[in-house]
Amino acid sequence: MIATLPDQRPARVRLEWGLTGALHLLGPDGSASLVVVVDVLSFSTAVTVACDQGVVVHPYPHRDPAAADALAARLGASLAQPRGDGRLSLSPASLLDLRGGRLVLPSPNGATIAHGLASTGATVVAGCLRNATAVARSAAEHLAEDPQHDVVLVPAGERWPDGSLRPCLEDLLGAGAIAAALRDDHLSVEARAAAQLWRATLDPPATIQESTSGRELTASGWSDDVTIAVDLDATDTVARLLDDGTGPAFRADRRFR
Repeated sequence: MIATLPDQRPARVRLEWGLTGALHLLGPDGSASLVVVVDVLSFSTAVTVACDQGVVVHPYPHRDPAAADALAARLGASLAQPRGDGRLSLSPASLLDLRGGRLVLPSPNGATIAHGLASTGATVVAGCLRNATAVARSAAEHLAEDPQHDVVLVPAGERWPDGSLRPCLEDLLGAGAIAAALRDDHLSVEARAAAQLWRATLDPPATIQESTSGRELTASGWSDDVTIAVDLDATDTVARLLDDGTGPAFRADRRFR
C-alpha cells in the first residue's frame, strides 16, 4: 500500500518518519537528495559531539551486536556499550573527552536509519539541535546548487516496547528547527507543520526536558545527556556519512562549515 502513497513532491524539502519513510521519499534514486537524520535523544547528538572532536563514527544497526563487535575489532575502533559505569556509549556526555580515532556506535533508531541509507546514493548528515542552523545552511546550499536537488528530513522516532515506531516530540522539534530556517515555499505541508511547531514552542529546551524521552533519560540518571542535546546551535559541525572503504561512517565535513 505504501507504494501508492504520494511522496510529497513537488516540494523540495520533505519530511517523513524513520527508515521506511525516508526510503519512500527518496524513491529508486537518491543521488539528488540531502537526507538529514534527526535523532535528538541521542544518536544525532552523540555523532555531532564526537565528530566535533575529530572522531570518525560508524553507525551500526542495534540488532546485530556481534557484527558491531567484529567491525570495531577489524577497524581498531572503540565500540559503544550500553550506558553506565563511565563506558563509551550512546550517551553524548560519555563522548566529550574523546579526541580522534574511530567509534562504532549502534542504536535502534538513528544508527539503523543512517546505515540503511548508506547505499541509496543520497548525501546523509546527522541533524540535531546542537547544529540545527549549520545543517539548515548546508541544506540551503544543497538546494541552491541545482534545481533538481531536494532535502529529506527524517525524524528518527523512538520505540515502543513491542518494537514499533514511537513518533517523539524532540525529533519533530529538531526537524522543525531545520525546516524553519529554510524557504517556506520549498516545504511540504509535513515539513511546514514541523517548522510551525518549532516557531510556536516558546522554550524548546524546557519542552524537550519535559517530554517523554527527556523525562525517561532524567529518571535514569542521564540528565546531562538532555542538557547537551538541547544546547541550541552549540556547534557548526555537520557530520556527513561517507565510506572510505571501511564502511559508512560520519565525519565532520569541512565543506559545510
